[in-house]
Amino acid sequence: MNSSENNLKDNSEKLAVNLDGLRLMQMDRDYLRDFKDLKDFKAFEHQIDSERLIRSDGSLFLFNHSPTGSGKTISWLKPVLDDRMKVIAVYPTNALVIDQKKQVDRAIERFGYNPRDFHVQAITSDLLIEEKELYPDEIGLKKGQLLNRIIRKGRGRGLILLTNPDILTLALKDAYYEHNIREAIRGVDMIIVDEFHLASIKQSDMLLFMMHEMSTDKRSHLKKYVFLSATPNRQIVERAKKVKLNVVVLDDKSTPLSSSEGRPVLPQLKLLLRSGAIYRTYELIKEDLDYFVDLCMRQLSNGNRAKTVFILDGIYEVDEIFNVLKEALEDQKFNVERVDGLHPATEEKLKNFDVLVSNSSVEVGIDFNVDRLVFSGYSKSKLLQRIGRLRNKPENEICEAVCFVPNVLYDHLKGLFAKTGSLMLSRKEFAEQLDKLMESGLDLSSYSRTYSPMEAYLYLKSRIKGSTWRDSMDEEHHEKGMPESIQGEEWIRTLTLLEKHFLDREIDGQMYDWLDEESQRLKEGLLTYRGSRFQALMFDKNEKQLKLYDLMYLLRRGNVEFMSSQKFAIRLRETYGEYYDAGMKPLYESMKKFAAGFCWYDGTLGDETRKVLFKGEGAHYNRVMLNAADHARKPRMVDGFKVETEPNIPTLSYLNDTLTEYKIFARLIDQSGSYLKAKFNLGDFFYLYPYSGMRSVAFGHDALYIDCLIRDEHERRR
Repeated sequence: MNSSENNLKDNSEKLAVNLDGLRLMQMDRDYLRDFKDLKDFKAFEHQIDSERLIRSDGSLFLFNHSPTGSGKTISWLKPVLDDRMKVIAVYPTNALVIDQKKQVDRAIERFGYNPRDFHVQAITSDLLIEEKELYPDEIGLKKGQLLNRIIRKGRGRGLILLTNPDILTLALKDAYYEHNIREAIRGVDMIIVDEFHLASIKQSDMLLFMMHEMSTDKRSHLKKYVFLSATPNRQIVERAKKVKLNVVVLDDKSTPLSSSEGRPVLPQLKLLLRSGAIYRTYELIKEDLDYFVDLCMRQLSNGNRAKTVFILDGIYEVDEIFNVLKEALEDQKFNVERVDGLHPATEEKLKNFDVLVSNSSVEVGIDFNVDRLVFSGYSKSKLLQRIGRLRNKPENEICEAVCFVPNVLYDHLKGLFAKTGSLMLSRKEFAEQLDKLMESGLDLSSYSRTYSPMEAYLYLKSRIKGSTWRDSMDEEHHEKGMPESIQGEEWIRTLTLLEKHFLDREIDGQMYDWLDEESQRLKEGLLTYRGSRFQALMFDKNEKQLKLYDLMYLLRRGNVEFMSSQKFAIRLRETYGEYYDAGMKPLYESMKKFAAGFCWYDGTLGDETRKVLFKGEGAHYNRVMLNAADHARKPRMVDGFKVETEPNIPTLSYLNDTLTEYKIFARLIDQSGSYLKAKFNLGDFFYLYPYSGMRSVAFGHDALYIDCLIRDEHERRR
């Protein structure tokens, strides 16, 4: 028996940590009147400060770091509703966009505002397809034109648009080829970014730069930006201060629940820690299934059923635990639900579940009741984020949670327990212990010096000089930029900002030429907010849904039948009959261009996991390798990839026919993924995929990040 097996066998051992709750002092003044329950709300200090700052003159970059459950949303929403402002609120997931739209609608009604005074709309890619159906006689409407029309719906009243950072970023970068949408965004009063700590270095660098550029543009009305996060991004706050933005930080002023006064915002928590390993949590739960079934069945102190939520990492973990719990609790008439990328959250699911099994889909923002929590916490950010799901409880209630953590953290806290006989910690003390043992993140500061300047330059070039693009018929179009008479002045203003954010030198002619040439080569890889990855367009036979989903998951765990795009469309038509042309065809047409393959999906393989190996031949090999040493190689858009699986998928040749034609942003590395992860301490959420010849390949933004790490190491060795 190997050591990892020993660790699994010993997993029934638990370590109890008693975490104190949090309070936040309320101000002695009425803040909002609840016309539904006929009561008044007292304000927290951060809410009063936010309202005052939002209503002040001039620019504002407000970072609100108040704790989870303290009303950060209402801190910006109240002044927006009071003054009928026009705002864009940005959320990290589409599920959260839709959920928060419902919350805004409810707040308008609950607090006595007139719904006719506001246009509130959620915007995702799927919802834009629905929006397009409002204009059946207008063929060829682009996303940018639709966004522009949506913003115009706020004329003469308040406007609250809720969207994801991808859509905002692409609109500002003119990726929708609609000049007017950029100007329409500059005409709103404020942008709010929720859960800002989830942004990667690429994402936070670019968001801050674009917002700085807009705030200093004399033609722009948009001057105020609010960033909400209970977990501060210290580096980006310091950057904002360094470049002389009007930065205001509202720090966390919460105090321990047991030894202070104020309103409870987070409850006391009995946290049972178990030693675990990433993507193996489901095995540990299954080995001690009786314990977890009992945890789900145990009633609350008031005699009611507890709402128990499991938050895991891999979608196959969700599948495994959902199936075993559903079977184990079937005789008890428990409602066991699942939420993940293949099974989206619905209001009915979140309201009626007894047991909910999920992954990161529910760890941020979406508001629903949780009584008990079982979750994996293999990084500090995820552990603290997931604990925050337990909130809005009576003052004297002690919640229960089970958390699987890395061995090193478990052993460290076990040592503290042996010395003291118990572990009673405040939330702050617990976070300090996590800081000692868990990685806070890679040092990717060289990314801000290397690739962020290129992305910023592309953004400026598109805005000032315009851009050229080709439509589906390969006809060339030119999107207008600024009048030539002001382009010189704008280059001086904006390149100065670029220097302040990312460079320690002035941009001379040589630097300008390098930026122009190299950024153009990397344009497609730098464009998107989340980065590119291989996706397959799949029809889920069980859910009767058409979806784009991660190809690697389908290759490793899916019961799939791959086919050509033509056969896929024929089978869709056969499945939907008369409804195909009206309902399914537009959805299929909008998705297929993002697909590297097409398949019919019939659930998972059970316990089996296939091995997947990427490879490339001939011209593809040369394009990826670029005939350069590993440290000199650069990420590029390439095609020609193929995959092998073990065991083989009989229809894999159909996938390779389409995969080889699909262009993706990639970087090949001459070492294996396991070696690189150990070498750079990459952590479990940095994705490197096996490539033939004991090498690895990174896609999307990971291609840029691994490139920075390899180049940094080469410079240190010189």
